[in-house]
Amino acid sequence: MKEIKVVFIDDSEGFVKETQLNALITSGRLKAFLRSDGWVRVGIDPVREIRFKGRDRRKVNDG
Repeated sequence: MKEIKVVFIDDSEGFVKETQLNALITSGRLKAFLRSDGWVRVGIDPVREIRFKGRDRRKVNDG
C-alpha cells in the first residue's frame, strides 16, 4: 500500500496510507500533503476529492 507524506494541523509530519488521505482532508486534520508534483496545501491549493461511491451516474443508459 502506498504511503503519502503529510503535515498535520499541529505541524507534525508523518506518513498515511493512500486510502486514509480523503478522510483526513475532509476531517480537517491535514495542513498539507506531498504529491508527485509537489506539496498541496489543504484549503489553499486545489484538491480533488472522491466522494461518490456507487454506479457512475455520468454514463448514459442505452437501454
